[in-house]
Amino acid sequence: MHQKLTLFLLAALLAVTLACKCKEQSTKESFCNAHWVSHVKVKVRVGKQGLPEGSERKGLNNLRYTVQHVEVFKKPSNMTTLPDEIYTPSESPACGLTIAAGHEYLLAGRVEGPNALYTVLCGQVLPDDRSKTSFENVLEWKNVPPTLTTQIKAIKC
Repeated sequence: MHQKLTLFLLAALLAVTLACKCKEQSTKESFCNAHWVSHVKVKVRVGKQGLPEGSERKGLNNLRYTVQHVEVFKKPSNMTTLPDEIYTPSESPACGLTIAAGHEYLLAGRVEGPNALYTVLCGQVLPDDRSKTSFENVLEWKNVPPTLTTQIKAIKC
């Protein structure tokens, strides 16, 4: 019994140690730090993907989401449209996002390489009033408060 308890506690400690940790940011900080912010509809999720040529991350440990950008709130000035593929790490400790095909989300991220969209759990745009959401969360579009949409449309970075 003692050995099982020790193993359980060790496993729990390891899980906490390897968990994704994000710095809490205001709505404006998250929005301004992101290269892009978009209301997306996820069409397809594919695992074991490498990032496109020119990206910093290597290996086949990414998820690739094919999305439709329903409304783009922010994009780099050198891009006329955002690419329809978004990459994220497949591992939870690397703060990867696991989102579902067929659902809509408010996502934020950065551009890697020439034009690859990349996102992680940290830095997502959330309401300043966290009572309606949990920290380290991704907002499904149906849960985005109308006040947040109004706020992000008015942000000047």
